[in-house]
Amino acid sequence: MRATFWRTGVSSLLAGSGSGRVGGKDLITKSAGNPATKPGSRGKRWNILVTLVYLLILAACGGSVTSQKGCAVVPSTTCTVNCVTIPPPPQFLYATTTNQILAFTINQSTGALSTPLAATGPNQSTGMVASANGQLYVSDFLNDAVDGFSINSSSGALTAVTGSPFSVGSTPPGAGGLTAIQDGYLYATDLNAGTVAGFQYDFSNGTLTPVPGSPFPAGNTPVQAAQVGDQFLYVSDLNDSAGGISAFTINTQNGALTPISGSPFPTGAPGSFPGPSAMVVSSNSNFLYVALAGTANANNQIAAFAIDQTTGSLTPVPGSPFLTGNDPLQMAYVPYTATAVSFLYTANIQDGTISAFTADDTTGVLTPVSGSPYSAGTSIGSLAASATGSYFLYQSDPQAQTVRAYTMNSNTGALSPLAGSPFAAGSAPSLLTVAAGAP
Repeated sequence: MRATFWRTGVSSLLAGSGSGRVGGKDLITKSAGNPATKPGSRGKRWNILVTLVYLLILAACGGSVTSQKGCAVVPSTTCTVNCVTIPPPPQFLYATTTNQILAFTINQSTGALSTPLAATGPNQSTGMVASANGQLYVSDFLNDAVDGFSINSSSGALTAVTGSPFSVGSTPPGAGGLTAIQDGYLYATDLNAGTVAGFQYDFSNGTLTPVPGSPFPAGNTPVQAAQVGDQFLYVSDLNDSAGGISAFTINTQNGALTPISGSPFPTGAPGSFPGPSAMVVSSNSNFLYVALAGTANANNQIAAFAIDQTTGSLTPVPGSPFLTGNDPLQMAYVPYTATAVSFLYTANIQDGTISAFTADDTTGVLTPVSGSPYSAGTSIGSLAASATGSYFLYQSDPQAQTVRAYTMNSNTGALSPLAGSPFAAGSAPSLLTVAAGAP
């Protein structure tokens, strides 16, 4: 999920190329799945409010307002609009643990974590995502369901969404990975049933409703999923002998899935069991990155594919696959940097390291960051990144019952331990994700 950026000032909403912009950035980012793209959403109401404020300023100042460095500047000797500081909303780091979900408040200046709040959660989970509208969703493996929570925008405390839990549609157990919510849809894999379930997301209250035909066949042990807007869905089949990636087109009207010609796309040779697991899509939607852990033999690679923007078919990127540490089961992707490249990090479970790469947004090629791989303490479970002004990477350390934190160099992607890290979790944290409350 691309971050929402906040700056000082009220910009020229009508003179620019988009609406609801401050300092050249969208207040509500117009990315797939953002509430600003849906009628009646909270994001749309916010844009309307900002526009009305702008129009009042425009009328008061004689109808002439221009944007300069993020402030509305009126070229008049009698009327000047001063910059208004809009504070960023609180950010929270969530961690799954046995029967609980932990909520840490992130200090957005230093990256430090607060003492966590605890809420009742699933016994086991392999998927956790946050919406841009203030909800958190966690897969419940034992009950074959998705648990939904509303996020308190001040404290990060969680309250069950009406109707939660939401059944994945098969016989328990089995619920696995979740996609980030894009264009009003969320998808959940079912490892044991070999299916993927689709849900329509209600922007007003966060409830989930099955899409027509759900669940859909999705290969051998579909463990994780990645979505490209309302166009394509990809599912990693962990126990497919050639490491197949099941690919689907998404019906833009109702979210139903149709297999793409050529699916599943292999990530290895037949019989090699490369073990595709975590997947991420580049910020420009041109590339798919798949972590290969290996289920028969160690693989320790990332497969990179170019996504055909018309058909959704996958073609290996030159030089793919790219070498990582041992058993890269989880990944974190940071899509916005000062040098127009992205960063990709892998949690290497067996050797307790983090591999870091720059990801070329034009070619999809991965290049190891100097100093990679980085030591990750006693153990490593998952990764999550925060990139709102400063760049921070968080890593769960289940054995030490802590969360480790790093500063990311925004130019190179290099990691440095954060002051005060590791932060006590009180239990064994596993999956991580960064979220904010409703705007």
